[in-house]
Amino acid sequence: MFILNALACTGLYRLPDGEWTLHSRFSQAINFSHANGELLTLYRYGKGLGPTGVLLSRTQFSCLTAVSQLYKTGSLLSGQGLTLRPQRSLRLQLNPIAIAPLDLSSCSQQTGLGSLLNQPLTTLDCYQDIIAGLERWKSGVAPDWRWLIGRGPGLTPSGDDMLTGMLAVFIAVGMPVQLFLPPADQLARLTTSVSCSYLNSARVGEFSTPVLGVMRSLQSGRDAGRALRRLLTVGHTSGADTVLGIALAQRWLQKADSRGMHARSGNNTHIYSGS
Repeated sequence: MFILNALACTGLYRLPDGEWTLHSRFSQAINFSHANGELLTLYRYGKGLGPTGVLLSRTQFSCLTAVSQLYKTGSLLSGQGLTLRPQRSLRLQLNPIAIAPLDLSSCSQQTGLGSLLNQPLTTLDCYQDIIAGLERWKSGVAPDWRWLIGRGPGLTPSGDDMLTGMLAVFIAVGMPVQLFLPPADQLARLTTSVSCSYLNSARVGEFSTPVLGVMRSLQSGRDAGRALRRLLTVGHTSGADTVLGIALAQRWLQKADSRGMHARSGNNTHIYSGS
């Protein structure tokens, strides 16, 4: 058995032991699925790390290109003569601390729904529907996101990425998010397994490193420009769609505060100052 000391792992504690079968293979990631529908991803170093998976060096990643099945035991993954043994375990968790406004005035990237990031949010076709869903959620009723979940192209559709961005903001400001997404079994019927993996991680406050980079920059008051540019390179439009979700959530919080409907206690800024 050839042992590969993987660079790190994330979220494996949430994934079941047992057999995992090849789901999809890409130049920067290899996905494996469990019989219950959950997803585990092997990431090639250099493009960030998701909330559930194993980070490999470029050389290690190339050794896994022909592996079609893995068996998980705790944090160890074995299959076809190889064992992956992560050198450390990371928690890609976002903790509640106030966040500063996100400035998108210089972002001309196009989202998966056709809008540009630096355009007024109110021009987004689904803006009013999203605000209505958030108002419903604010009143204590689970929002109906069936029209948004799975909407758009890709393994992580645009609507799902937007919801991930919104969850990052709400968790960052300390809002309880139990009712925000449908239960995991319902979610699995609405979108891709890859997207379900990211959304189910987001609901427990765990995000990919590019998303965490932006949110932690906003929480610390540092210039978020570098982290924002990195997130915007993710996928075809996934990064832009996630950023759009962040902006929408911040704008809604701003409106809620202006009506005296404070989303949380305290007076630290979490307001989006864009149009």
